Amino acid sequence: MPTFRRKATEQEIKGVGQKVKGVAQEIAGRASGNTELRARGEANQVAGHVRSRAGEAARKVATAVTREKTRGRR
Repeated sequence: MPTFRRKATEQEIKGVGQKVKGVAQEIAGRASGNTELRARGEANQVAGHVRSRAGEAARKVATAVTREKTRGRR
């Protein structure tokens, strides 16, 4: 797997992890009545979603570039 695609996949995984962390923070904030923790959890969910989607897009671009490079060699 080329380096760019590997890094894109890593970003997708880190984004999913950040979303999970955000959900846990939000639940803990709701349970304890801590609005700051709840808000931080919601922010982490959004940031994780963006990071995951950016990684997904980069991976798809890398796949398309690789596909086009192999087509040109034929």
